[in-house]
Amino acid sequence: MKPTTLKSFCAGISLLVATSSYGADIDISGFATIAAGTTTASEEQYLGFNNDFDFNQDSLFALQTSSNLENGFSVTAQLIARGREDWSPSFEWAFLGYEVNDNWKILAGRQRAPFFMYSDFLDVSYAYHWISPPAGVYNLAFDSFDGIGSIYSSQLGEFDSTFHAVIGRNQDKITLPASVGGIEVKPDFKNLIGASWTLNRDWLTLRGGYFQADMTIPVAALDGLTGGWAASGFEDIANDLKAEEDKVWFAELGFQVDYDDIFVIGEFTRLDLKGTGFSNDDSFYISVGKRFDDISIHITYGADDDELENLLANVPTNVAALAPLYAATQGIIANEEREERYVTAGLKWDFHPVASFKFEVTQFEDNLDNQQDATLVKAALVTVF
Repeated sequence: MKPTTLKSFCAGISLLVATSSYGADIDISGFATIAAGTTTASEEQYLGFNNDFDFNQDSLFALQTSSNLENGFSVTAQLIARGREDWSPSFEWAFLGYEVNDNWKILAGRQRAPFFMYSDFLDVSYAYHWISPPAGVYNLAFDSFDGIGSIYSSQLGEFDSTFHAVIGRNQDKITLPASVGGIEVKPDFKNLIGASWTLNRDWLTLRGGYFQADMTIPVAALDGLTGGWAASGFEDIANDLKAEEDKVWFAELGFQVDYDDIFVIGEFTRLDLKGTGFSNDDSFYISVGKRFDDISIHITYGADDDELENLLANVPTNVAALAPLYAATQGIIANEEREERYVTAGLKWDFHPVASFKFEVTQFEDNLDNQQDATLVKAALVTVF
């Protein structure tokens, strides 16, 4: 770590302890991933990797502290430093919990949104068989939020039932796609509301979730284009290209079968951004694996299809004054389209009670531009402590 980053991380650790040290026992745990990856050809790039060995992209170190404050109250905080962010630490979780009764718990503060099957331990690579979950599905603009969560656990017939509802907001910085500037901006996902429901019985897990929010993303690169459409009398196109308090929604369906030494896992997601300058997204994966004592092998197939609605359907093509606006908007639509497929084959070796070695090879194909095809090789040491 850089000296300033190390200083910040130590300060963060001190704050983690200080947040729960007054008059209460403190539980401190952590996890880490040290990963390396490279593509197999000099011109290939995929998931932030290229032909040079990269030890930062998927590497991270985290500390978590929790404390029982008695009478149903608890406090939890999690600090993570990621290699791809120059090991700059940030709080991923920082919330107060209250157990209303044995079945119902309320959380308030910064917490993980239950978008996916692996949301609760998204960064804990030791908890699943991949080095990181399939990027095509797990690629939302944010995965944490500030607000209120409610978790209700019960029995539904022979199934264990968990219902997790959330309401809140996220304003974390993101990097825009290259087609709309490629710069870092601060979006606003307000009025976030939704829930997930998980059912589990023996070897079968089923889950589903639905969430929606009002999305505002400042895209300065589109100001000239939206202004041109508005001045030409096409206010609807100008508004569609903007992302200003647009209602967006996200849905997920997932399952897991874990029977003896065989496991099968799948998730499907739909992100609807209709009425914005960003594409809708359909993604899924299915993963199959088998355990042999302390070694597991697995293979995953996934697909991602993005499509921006045709904003130009009602625009005449024979008006010269509109030609530059038409061409620029067509370019955005084309850049937002995606039709990708990937296959990942991997191995997990649990060589220690709290540590594993993982190795993966991913073959990625872009059906719209085969120049983007790539083969990625990754290895990682992961641990919990």
